[in-house]
Amino acid sequence: MSKDAHTDHTGNRMKMMRLVLLSVAMLALAQPIQARQGDTPYSIGSAAKRGIMVPEVYLPAIDPAALRNAHDVEVRDATHARTKRLAIAEGNPVALGPDTDGIWQTMEDGSSLWLLRVQVPGATDLHLSFDRYSLPPGAALWVIGADDYYEGPYTSDDASPLSIPMVPGDAATIELRLPEGMQIGSEDLILTDVGAGFRSMFDAIPRLGIPGNSGACNVNVACPLGQPYTAEQRAITYYEFRADSDGLTYVCTATLMSDVPADRKNYVLTAAHCLATPAEAASMRMYWNFRSTTCSGNNGISFTQNQTGATLRATRADADFTLVELNQNPDPSWNLFHAGWDATNIAPSGSIGIHHPSQDSLKINNSPVAPRTRNNCIGTGGASSNTHWHTGPYDQGTTEGGSSGSGLWIPSSAAGGNGRRLIGVLSGGVAACVGTVPDNGWDCYGKFSAAWDGPSPESRLRDWLDPTGTGTQSIAGIDHNAPPPSLPVDGSLAVRIAAGLQARPLRLLGRGIGSHPRPTNTNTSSSLREH
Repeated sequence: MSKDAHTDHTGNRMKMMRLVLLSVAMLALAQPIQARQGDTPYSIGSAAKRGIMVPEVYLPAIDPAALRNAHDVEVRDATHARTKRLAIAEGNPVALGPDTDGIWQTMEDGSSLWLLRVQVPGATDLHLSFDRYSLPPGAALWVIGADDYYEGPYTSDDASPLSIPMVPGDAATIELRLPEGMQIGSEDLILTDVGAGFRSMFDAIPRLGIPGNSGACNVNVACPLGQPYTAEQRAITYYEFRADSDGLTYVCTATLMSDVPADRKNYVLTAAHCLATPAEAASMRMYWNFRSTTCSGNNGISFTQNQTGATLRATRADADFTLVELNQNPDPSWNLFHAGWDATNIAPSGSIGIHHPSQDSLKINNSPVAPRTRNNCIGTGGASSNTHWHTGPYDQGTTEGGSSGSGLWIPSSAAGGNGRRLIGVLSGGVAACVGTVPDNGWDCYGKFSAAWDGPSPESRLRDWLDPTGTGTQSIAGIDHNAPPPSLPVDGSLAVRIAAGLQARPLRLLGRGIGSHPRPTNTNTSSSLREH
């Protein structure tokens, strides 16, 4: 890239970041389920309808119903405690990249475009991962699913490895745009896994895993039970990740945490049986504020507020906790909250759970009895001594697959002013719905107090959440909004947010697409192979 081009690119980026900071409130408008969409990829514009034949890689077909039934056998077994993570996609290891696959096009403005389509017949949605990802400044990557639903652009600011949030349908087109004169190395972009989803999040066919299809006894956080916890709801994320052990994609729940300095570091707490390795943390795709705006049904839910990638900080199997730090600062317009916590190991008179059961929008449950101390109920970590809270039965709501990793909270009505603080992380149990009411089951949550101490910083929480060693045992939560100058908006998110603010009005007016340059070498697959 020339010096002038680099200057223009940097200037444009700064303008976009300023636009974000001036316009963040616009992004909070209620919308149907959709992706985080920045500038529109060329492939879905009107110019793309002129006959470019995109090479397609076919992967083995799947039977979604059979896979759901197979994975749900254990979920339905109430005879013993079970983990409550939920499998949603089968893995397909691949090695596909611009140097060996797809098609290159030279555009009229001198830029170049690489396209590749992957298909898994029968898949309800696709989850693409690039374990090798290194784009030069100015390059941009998109992934496009069914009905022109897309994620991107992703740029040089996004960290490697890169896992893309899910897109609908059984086929996805990858688009890479390079400015004129730019090249990409043969190892800089390699698609390494295609997760074939078997629990669709994008249609309304009634089956396990569809929004609104968790058990009928579950309670939306917009209902009266959730009203005292409106701040804590903003700390909860539904996330997907690829497991090292079997290559499957799972979903769990996690919580954005506060620390003693209240500096809004982006620490997220979940369960070790969900994820416990650097690779699993890096594959995380998080969806914030995925909750209904009404008590009945699912209204206003959206996948728009998503981000990808985290770094493992601490984990331990017996207490069943994992702490990660996000690779990007969340956008301030998402209005997130850093949860408070309590490490005193004092049992409250009751407990609250906030979580995402069966991939559903955010739910809440209530146990009117005090949690009791017990050992790990799911058997991870070998010997376990008093590491968990035993909760239940619930009088409102329950937990299900996907709830794993969610927090156990002191009720807001607790005496002493320490209500609404997290004291545990869900491991599993037997609790479920019986029709529209919770059953008489129970769950176990890894104690926050047990996770607080350990043999090393990599196996305990206190080094991260109390970095100066003040000895603090309990803190209240804090809003993420109005971050200090040392915590700027992340550059890659800023570009995508600003591009989205600019692109959506143009799409509504029928403008913008025509500005995409036209191909000058349609259907020529080898002209830019050296890129």
